[in-house]
Amino acid sequence: MALTAKQRNALPDSAFVYRKARKYPVPTKAQAKRAGISEAQRLRVHRNALSRAAQPGTMGTTGRVRAVVRKRAGGKIASVKPTRRRSGRRRRMTSAVSRRRRK
Repeated sequence: MALTAKQRNALPDSAFVYRKARKYPVPTKAQAKRAGISEAQRLRVHRNALSRAAQPGTMGTTGRVRAVVRKRAGGKIASVKPTRRRSGRRRRMTSAVSRRRRK
């Protein structure tokens, strides 16, 4: 479950990777407790921050978000590999689709 607006607003600026923009919330245990966020939800928020940072076209760098998550999660979160950018090549069509195109 994602953070509610009330929980997100209750977090201090220091709980975010990019503090001025308040992007990628990655709260510590104490910050999460004060904001009413459970431990399981806090770890899901960490995983979500990693996943969003790995997506192309999002603000920030994967490395910086990964470093903050590692520091605050205490090794409980496995890293998320950044997604590969798609090359200009077209994907291979499945056999059923290619048979229809040949006719």
